[in-house]
Amino acid sequence: MRSRIRFFIVFSILILTLSAKKSNTENQKQDLAVFESVLINKEGRLDLHVDEDSIYIYLHELQSKFKTELTVLEQFKLYASTLSKIQCGHTQIHPNRAVLKEWFTSNNSLPIDYYLIGKKLVVNKLLPTDYPIINNGKSVYQQKKRIEANSQILSIDNKSVEELMAEIGNYLSSDENSMDFKYFQVSQMFEFFRHISSPFSTDSVQIEYVTQGDTNKIYMLTGILPINTMNNRLLMSAKKFRASESNTGEFSIVGKYGYFRFRSFKSSFGKKYEEFLERSFQKIKSKKIDKLIIDLRGNTGGAMQYSIMRYFVGEGVVLGKYIVKKPQKLSDSRHLKKMNPDYFKHKRMSNIQAHLKRRGRFNNGEVTTKSINEELIFNGEIVVITDEGTFSSASILACHLKTLNKAKIIGRSPGGSFYAGNAGTLTLQLPKSKLNVFINPNTFYSHLAPNVAPLTIKKPDVELNPLIPNERKRDQYYFKQAQKVFK
Repeated sequence: MRSRIRFFIVFSILILTLSAKKSNTENQKQDLAVFESVLINKEGRLDLHVDEDSIYIYLHELQSKFKTELTVLEQFKLYASTLSKIQCGHTQIHPNRAVLKEWFTSNNSLPIDYYLIGKKLVVNKLLPTDYPIINNGKSVYQQKKRIEANSQILSIDNKSVEELMAEIGNYLSSDENSMDFKYFQVSQMFEFFRHISSPFSTDSVQIEYVTQGDTNKIYMLTGILPINTMNNRLLMSAKKFRASESNTGEFSIVGKYGYFRFRSFKSSFGKKYEEFLERSFQKIKSKKIDKLIIDLRGNTGGAMQYSIMRYFVGEGVVLGKYIVKKPQKLSDSRHLKKMNPDYFKHKRMSNIQAHLKRRGRFNNGEVTTKSINEELIFNGEIVVITDEGTFSSASILACHLKTLNKAKIIGRSPGGSFYAGNAGTLTLQLPKSKLNVFINPNTFYSHLAPNVAPLTIKKPDVELNPLIPNERKRDQYYFKQAQKVFK
């Protein structure tokens, strides 16, 4: 259940070497036909969160808009807005270098670098190499206009962050159309999505911001963005993201509290992971720990966490279902990228499911907890820390802990569904535009019955949205807030 969010935190100056070209309508039609065919034939359940008739209406509307010649950025926007309506956070389209080039060469950006921490927009410190770029052609008066690093932006062009996100959200996919995961996805590429959703119409834009408690307003000229600072920030984010994916989990005992930090579940499976879990719960038992904190902030998922739930609920408890809804077939795999681990996994899971069905052991994908040493089952109190990036299998784990173990949730609403989603990402590259679309042939369900208000259950018991730029201090803050919940 790996979530493909990498493009939001991976950016390259190589975009400067490419040009934005228009595609002829025949090429556009060919791409559109492939997009529709693969989406219909390989997406697990198109109607998981939206009725099927509505989806076909959206696709018909998309067809009507592709009858005129479009730039690659315009094509990206149309595909993105259509996928957003399907309301599956795993199913996305990512901008390629041609799209990013078209944005960059529009020269319609602010001369600052900014990003989201949680749901707050923060100014980054510019690298010295960017000042000659952003100041080129400006008066001395304009060159002196700056906003101090770590200042919080309240509004841009008289639009609050919430208002900007309402426009940006039309181009981002999320489970059940939740805005929370959209905040997470756009966090490192806010300016790109601000541009495609509401491009500036004037050459001077007002920014309202807070620096050390003082609220200020400033008008800044639009133009070229500080590309070096942005690239440096995004490359650092990408490095951190890759490191998180290789992290199987961390456990420590701090005073009378047990503390799990799961940054990703991509590598949280197999023999080594099972040994890590057993060691951790043995420590919990030997130290007589009865208060446990599980930190899932920024965890976009990976392997389903059915195994860890054994240590909380015991053996034989139904946790939900996991189904390869659209198994691998040669006839519908023509346009998918095959020489990658995701496709091999899809093929393997399809074969395993077919084998289980032949033996009468599939039981419609129902998953129950396996055997466990009952002495290691944890019966104490649990606090789960979540945020917008808690997605996919991490969100389902939060669901299980809350509904089966009465865990308290603090932080911000998890980005992923507590009920169901499509997953198992496969890569489709459209043949002409080379845009990458991510399709998900598997469908998972939690143990909960469907609900008409699926976002309500995710509301934290304690809402937290601090602006703490320093990551170490931010971690300490959340840990202390979790401790308070037990008192």
